[in-house]
Amino acid sequence: MIFAAAIAAAPAPKAPSVQQFYVRAIDAMSGLPQPQYVQYRMVGTGSGLDNGLQVQNGNLWMTMGGGSAHTSWSVRHRTFDYRSLVTDDANGKEYVTARSFFDPTWFGTERALRKGMLFAQDPAPPRTVNPTPEPTAPPEIKTIAMTSVMSPTLYHIADRGPAQCSNGDPGHALHLWPRDRSQMHQLSDVVIDMRSMRFCMMRYSISDFIGFQGVVEQHFADVGGYWMQTDGFIDGTLRLFGISVHHGVWRYRLEDMRFPKSLDMSARGAENAARWEGQSKPRA
Repeated sequence: MIFAAAIAAAPAPKAPSVQQFYVRAIDAMSGLPQPQYVQYRMVGTGSGLDNGLQVQNGNLWMTMGGGSAHTSWSVRHRTFDYRSLVTDDANGKEYVTARSFFDPTWFGTERALRKGMLFAQDPAPPRTVNPTPEPTAPPEIKTIAMTSVMSPTLYHIADRGPAQCSNGDPGHALHLWPRDRSQMHQLSDVVIDMRSMRFCMMRYSISDFIGFQGVVEQHFADVGGYWMQTDGFIDGTLRLFGISVHHGVWRYRLEDMRFPKSLDMSARGAENAARWEGQSKPRA
């Protein structure tokens, strides 16, 4: 009887704080293997919002405009140095970028948490240093936990309660907002898959972006044994001199995703290749 009373009086385990919950998801994602290369097609359809590609000062930008055109881009991506070759299927034009939007792996998301989904794109320090002319990465690249730079030190976090992943799995929602005024800290909402503790939805709030204000939402699930981005949407308002003039949604899917062991990443005839050649290859 004394033993039973002691058990009854034992305090219940303390539930993790929202900060701890978020950090657990970061750790879970950071421990996942990443593919060397990814090949896919990004297919988008607008409902009052079109999305195109444009080069400005050697950088690749997405151009938002009113309309409902169909968009198709073929993407070849090298994971460890963030390099993506994007081909516009409509006209065959090729572009080079390290923009997180075209990186469906955790590496792209990790950069977006610190540098913004629609901002960061310059060649970044690669994950492994390899001085060979065409660098290669290990068969499975594993990340190092980045909780020190992506935890609550960047964002305030609030609990939004039970939610559902896009594939129907049970999830839990968190709301985030930056602790500073940095325009690059854009993460606003996440849903964590309760079965795996991985992010299944991440939303970025874009404010004061040139001529555009809205959100980028991305969904994640298992694809070929890797936890990858599968689809998403851009919901935004076009502005002129600070005045809202048009609203629309651009929805997209990542189709025919493959993970080859090797991939031709040479930028032949790319619209902005000159600025990138020689920068995206790591040096010892």
